[in-house]
Amino acid sequence: TAAAIVPVIIYALVAGMGTTVLRSTLMTLAFLTALLIGKQKDLYNILFGAALIILIIAPESLFEISFQLSFSAVFAIIYMVPRLSGWTLPLPLSAPRWLQTGIRRIYLFLLVSAAATLGTLPIIVYYFNRVSAVSLIANLIAVPLLGMLALIPAMVFILTSLFSSSLAGFLVSVSSFFAGIAVTAINRLASLSWSSFSFVKPTCFEIALFYIFIFLLISAMTPSEKNHDRGFTARHPLGIRLALLVSLALIVADLTYLAWKDKSSNHLKITAIDVGQGASTLVQLPRGVNMLIDGGGYQNSPFDMGRSVIASFLYARRIKKIDIAVLTHPHPDHLQGLLYILDHFDVQEVWCTGLAVDDELYRLWMKKITQHNIRIKHLSALSQPADISGVHIRFLWPLNQPQQTDREMSYDAINDASLVLKMTYGSRSFLVTGDISSQVEAQLIVSGQNLKSDLLFVPHHGSIHSSSSDFIGAVSSRYAIISAGKNNVFRHPHPDVLNRYRSA
Repeated sequence: TAAAIVPVIIYALVAGMGTTVLRSTLMTLAFLTALLIGKQKDLYNILFGAALIILIIAPESLFEISFQLSFSAVFAIIYMVPRLSGWTLPLPLSAPRWLQTGIRRIYLFLLVSAAATLGTLPIIVYYFNRVSAVSLIANLIAVPLLGMLALIPAMVFILTSLFSSSLAGFLVSVSSFFAGIAVTAINRLASLSWSSFSFVKPTCFEIALFYIFIFLLISAMTPSEKNHDRGFTARHPLGIRLALLVSLALIVADLTYLAWKDKSSNHLKITAIDVGQGASTLVQLPRGVNMLIDGGGYQNSPFDMGRSVIASFLYARRIKKIDIAVLTHPHPDHLQGLLYILDHFDVQEVWCTGLAVDDELYRLWMKKITQHNIRIKHLSALSQPADISGVHIRFLWPLNQPQQTDREMSYDAINDASLVLKMTYGSRSFLVTGDISSQVEAQLIVSGQNLKSDLLFVPHHGSIHSSSSDFIGAVSSRYAIISAGKNNVFRHPHPDVLNRYRSA
């Protein structure tokens, strides 16, 4: 037992002493120490002792995802596995012993994996808004390959590298071979369309309710022979079942509230999402109708604005359905972020001008619309106004649907073909302008349309070529929102534009 302490410490040092490694190391050392001194091993005390030591060393660990996932997974395993380990598939007494043993071991392996999954589920949903549907299968493949076939040669490599470079190289090749198989298998599973599902961000109340429900459910499922001398839960089985029903009723009530709270709302909410040098706006109409106008993004950038910013914001707002996705014009700083939304949210309809752009991003946009069977409307000033949930929407620009492609239009001309729309709810209204220039602003004024709005989304991120004094006067907005990146290369918003709005 004492000899095992040294390899444990060496492994922890080699592995980098991260939160998960430190937790397992402290628990192992506490377990071995208990064996050495002949004390009773209480896994809960060992687990919480390890957590206490880590928090004394680094108190900020409490707010780290790795700390929360590591300890919640181990706690769930310690609590669930002993209580449910007696549940096995009924086999005939004549079944071979090797078959019974094999099934028993597979069951325990799956039970440990399921316990860890349940223990970490709310935390994973809270931080990542996704749940894996293949975690049990992935663990069944990855644990033997990575935990044994890849790890053991890697550990032996540390010793053999001191005296035999050829043997060490062979061991590295063996370890890499099995690690490669595991990575390939996991990637194949992850590529399946049903491998994971997205969820909205849960509240702290919902997370607590989930853990209470699981605790009560496991207590109710624990066989009587496993429940002896276990305190309150063993002495009050009826109370546990009643509490389980109450927690289940609270879960149903919470889900019902989520389904109906927005549909009963009569408010209009507008949120300008911070996407840096780009534009994206969420409009929450009455009765739960969600409209997303543009999605931000960057040209030729690996950063996915839709995944990292837009989706995270929508999940935090508990939104999974986008009734209308609006693209004002097909430039990357308005389009790129919408691609992820089309793939991972329930998008019902797309509004755009119909201007076709000959680039990969736009082709991908159209492909996803077709792939997901999303309705598409091409809009212009000739389109009939829309009335949605009591909100009146008028389309002011372009004057007609563009017939040209971007090969025949300059970059600025595409900006000037932006969809301009005005939304009115009761006595309040706001104007979305895309990236139009002062030339289009002048045409809108001459057209005689009522531009007056309470809120204006400033044209073209506050460019010097937009927001003419006449246009600002025609709109006469109380508030103006400029969507621009900090210290952007275009120097948006221009100081002269800011002065025009301040003096209006």
